Amino acid sequence: MKKMLLLVLLCGCFQITKAQKFKAGVFAGIAASQISGDNLSGFNKPGLFAGVFTNIFFKEKYGLQLELYYIQKGSRKVAKNGNLDTYKLNLQYIEMPLLFKWNFAKRFYLEVGPALGVLMKTSGVEKDYGGVIPNSKIQEFNRFDYCVVGGLGIHINKHFKVNIRGENSFIPVRKPILNSSMPDRLQYNSSLLLSLIYQI
Repeated sequence: MKKMLLLVLLCGCFQITKAQKFKAGVFAGIAASQISGDNLSGFNKPGLFAGVFTNIFFKEKYGLQLELYYIQKGSRKVAKNGNLDTYKLNLQYIEMPLLFKWNFAKRFYLEVGPALGVLMKTSGVEKDYGGVIPNSKIQEFNRFDYCVVGGLGIHINKHFKVNIRGENSFIPVRKPILNSSMPDRLQYNSSLLLSLIYQI
């Protein structure tokens, strides 16, 4: 009797999930990042990001998607054209966005929503125009990063998609660095992301 009841409950859960069109998948891609306010311009810091997602569509065109992924951010300046100044900062986050999705055409969709990031690690050697910044200063990043995410996706077929998105912090990621030649400005993470998505 208990086994029969369990079987009925499992079948019922499956039918509910199927009716509400829950789907899941994985994705991976590349990130180009900068830190707004560090007096450097350009998305010159390459990184990787990868994660998983689940979504539900209430109607054919509208739905919500929850994601969890690892992403490498930071800032970078390379020496070029006789200018030997360099700068490199590596930030590693785990992020969880909640996105509203709109299938506005047969093969295209838009997405937008907030994301919460947790700083896992700061690595590399941070430099500014005065030289190497002491390691104790590098650790003055906020533990949490709050971002706005927006993107455009393309349905290749039933399972594969390509996505390009941008994300930007709406709260500073750290306070200005004291006793540094860095400008006394608030700093924000900014990233451009390109990914390949597989939906089960």
